Amino acid sequence: MLIETFDNFEISLIEKFKLHPLFCQLASLTWDDFLGILIQRRYLSLSIVNIYELTIDAIESDDIKRTVRGILNEEYPRNTKGVPLPSHRELLFQDLINLGADRDLILKTPETSVTKLVREESYNLMMSCLDTEYCQAGLVTFLRFWAEVSVSIEYSCLWQRLSERLSDGRSSHRVRSEFYYFHQIHDSRNSGIGQKSILGGLTHAQELAMHLPQLISSADALHYCLQIEEKAYQLKCQFYDGFIDRL
Repeated sequence: MLIETFDNFEISLIEKFKLHPLFCQLASLTWDDFLGILIQRRYLSLSIVNIYELTIDAIESDDIKRTVRGILNEEYPRNTKGVPLPSHRELLFQDLINLGADRDLILKTPETSVTKLVREESYNLMMSCLDTEYCQAGLVTFLRFWAEVSVSIEYSCLWQRLSERLSDGRSSHRVRSEFYYFHQIHDSRNSGIGQKSILGGLTHAQELAMHLPQLISSADALHYCLQIEEKAYQLKCQFYDGFIDRL
């Protein structure tokens, strides 16, 4: 019952997030404004590794550590011979280049005050979990929703414009996306909390979700985790609210 309540609450957040005014009116953005949003969004992506590293340090369960460590290691892929391949941040940079941004625009555009605030408050939200009785549940809940579930929703919604110049690999007329398309698929919530897919491997969101039933073991723990998800959702909305004036 606890996990079912959590599951339903998360589904409601996802549906609300998809209806954010910016996602619903992407077609009205100029291409330069759209690129500007993606360049600001990159600053949140750059903080992902630190968020994962800090979570590994704070998590007590070896089993959960292995899950988090495994996801983090995918940020730095290697080929079958162990040779390092471009990191996810390198692939993000290349996708932005293929979308029409130049190096100087990507590297020299500063964070807006809203982007900086959202990035810092996201970190603070994660750190706030350390001072609570339900620290472990809060950390996994935050990491999963902020860094995986919501990311998949963001890139899925943004894909309607991204796909004007990038492809999922099935088009001969547009460059294949190596970052945005991959993340909307592999970070996604493809099943209910704690459920396994029948076909294919688990997504990152599903891998982390497998630990939640044991962590959310009381009504108080559930209430705390719902608060964490709500705050993480609000932070992502706050980021996109910062671009409403461009519509």
